[in-house]
Amino acid sequence: MGYAARVMRTRHPHTARRPRRLACRAGAALALALAAGAGSAAPAPPADARTVSVPLRLETPLLQHLLETQLFTGPAGTHDLFDPGESCSQLTLSEPLLTPKTAELGLIAALEARLGVGAGGACTTLLRWQGRLDLAGTPVIREAGTAIGFEPARTRLLDSNGEPLAADHRLQQLAEAGAAAFFADYSIDLRPQLAAMKALLPDVLPRQSRAQIDALLDSLRLTALQVDGDGIGADVRFTVEPAGAPAAPAAALSDAELERWQARWQQMDALLVLAVKHYASATHLQALREALLEVLIESRYRLEDMLEATAAGAADPVRTWFLDSWRALAPVLRRIALEQPGEEPLLLFSALAAADALAALDELGPGIGLDISADGLRRLARLLGGEDGDGLLRYTGELDPALEALFRESLFPERGRAPPAAGWRLDLSPFPRAIAAPADRLNRWAPQRDDLAEYLPQVAALLETAIRDALGDRDLSPAHRELFRHLVLATAWQESCWRHYVVSDDRKLVPLRSGTGDVGLMQVNERVWRGFYDQQRLRWDIGYNGTAGTEVLLDYLLRHAIRKGEDRHPGGIDNLARASYSAYNGGPSRLSRYRDAGASAYGRKVDRAFWDKYRQVAAGNELAVSRCLGGNLSGRAEGGAAAAGGGAPAAFTLQLGAFSTRSAAQRFISDNGLQEQAWLQRQVSGGAERYLVLYGRYATRAAGEAARGGLSGLEAWLRPLEAGAGDGGG
Repeated sequence: MGYAARVMRTRHPHTARRPRRLACRAGAALALALAAGAGSAAPAPPADARTVSVPLRLETPLLQHLLETQLFTGPAGTHDLFDPGESCSQLTLSEPLLTPKTAELGLIAALEARLGVGAGGACTTLLRWQGRLDLAGTPVIREAGTAIGFEPARTRLLDSNGEPLAADHRLQQLAEAGAAAFFADYSIDLRPQLAAMKALLPDVLPRQSRAQIDALLDSLRLTALQVDGDGIGADVRFTVEPAGAPAAPAAALSDAELERWQARWQQMDALLVLAVKHYASATHLQALREALLEVLIESRYRLEDMLEATAAGAADPVRTWFLDSWRALAPVLRRIALEQPGEEPLLLFSALAAADALAALDELGPGIGLDISADGLRRLARLLGGEDGDGLLRYTGELDPALEALFRESLFPERGRAPPAAGWRLDLSPFPRAIAAPADRLNRWAPQRDDLAEYLPQVAALLETAIRDALGDRDLSPAHRELFRHLVLATAWQESCWRHYVVSDDRKLVPLRSGTGDVGLMQVNERVWRGFYDQQRLRWDIGYNGTAGTEVLLDYLLRHAIRKGEDRHPGGIDNLARASYSAYNGGPSRLSRYRDAGASAYGRKVDRAFWDKYRQVAAGNELAVSRCLGGNLSGRAEGGAAAAGGGAPAAFTLQLGAFSTRSAAQRFISDNGLQEQAWLQRQVSGGAERYLVLYGRYATRAAGEAARGGLSGLEAWLRPLEAGAGDGGG
């Protein structure tokens, strides 16, 4: 649950100490959990009211934070057990450490004592002592059930050898009196939050009357306090009356109802984004930023599942999705908040606690009438980001620079370094950049069967460019680089048959789209990746779409499949590709779906289809993608004649490399003793020359594969041989 606290100074029973109140701001919902009418007996609940018990946690880091920032406020983080007026004597605590144990909240602190007497404005020191103070307090309920306090249970002074002082030692007696005041000063008070909760409840319980809401607040009671090694736990009990009967659901949502429903889940998504961006910027720990990123992306995959499964007029599951997403975010946000100075942890707990209260009410079922309205979402947004609730919850398809930066920092931590030194570059791609069609042509092309021999190699070249750009100079083994290339090509095959555009029924060129919001060459889901990529460019720029899908696959390969050791399961290194695609299709939590016997029939079918395509790509048969477009560029090519199926290449060759200059390519041929069968192909793209080193001409793919096996020490890629290829050089 969320947390709130107030640490209060009270009068020392033996002095005229002025009370010192240390206020803090905290969660409206925690107030819901703990608040009660002070000093007044609650009326008997109606016979049909329900009693609910909700567990609360005040974890040790929060208690430690409150202790340090609100009590240890003296010089160098100290706390004096004596009153400030006691100028000649001091019992100064420092370096506090809370140590929760069974039934007690313990505190160990260094203690420096100076006892003296004063006369004529001067102090005479009678005793100096250094050691440790060992305190323990038992939690108790105070303020008519609205606060947690502590009663002293143990006070010991330990000398430098860890031995306790005698009970009648003067310092021990003074420490016991000071400990009583210390625990009297430490109280967690929730009453100031009642006003915020009263403002929220009408926005989320529209079917409850004002009297019912007031009765709910008046019934709240804190019970069952306990301490364990992780902090303080408690139960909150309250009674809730059933709401008024809901209207009978319509057979289908009207257009207006559908529009309101869509606006609500969009605002829920925007609120999650707001939290992720705010707290990603508040931490310097990359692991926590990545955890926020994963929760957000996973929540959006699950939102897709919810939207697809929701039938018109059926119960709305999106509310459950929203609350589950907040539960997943909460542990990460709490860790980040505790890194921050001042009030930040308590400000965060305001929003988390409010969501926790909504979850508690939601568990009561439809009879309670919980409805997370737009007003309720705006109120939650203000707890996170100020007063502009409407502006914070704006839902657009535009690129969000903060989200994009978060993703790129996670995926490309090495970006920003100087690029590798210029010079010749070995390029083993069978579809080099040089043969790619200009982007404006591919962005006007819905391929027909007769186009495939020209179209598919150009799309492959575009994907190869995206692969090379994503990998950059990343320190990956050749085996992992090759696997990633196969993964991208097979995914594009699985998702779109390498198409980005199709012709609509009214003869317009439109992006390939699914009913669930997937778009383009890589079928990047617009809702899942909203803000990370620009939606308009995903739709209308095949290169941008290919880059986006390639980057997402690389993220799943590196941060999920490899990091979580999917290759250690039966199947070996190929599991990395299978796991990455399962995550691409179903979200990070579906990483192991491909090997999960309990996965859905649909998920198993999708993963089997991908695995079939991946194996064909890994075998050098990536142009078999043509079959799902009515062609067959992967068939045998005998004697230079085109294979059946629409323009198959007449032969194959082996590509050994690509170089920026002719002399570098010729030197490579000479150094490797390839003069008899190697030859060059000059290509020009964008004014830049490239020289491909090609080796041999083979009538069939099988012959080319056999020749590749004889090129020991060289990485050769089997590729279609283009008509007229070769410039006679070499």
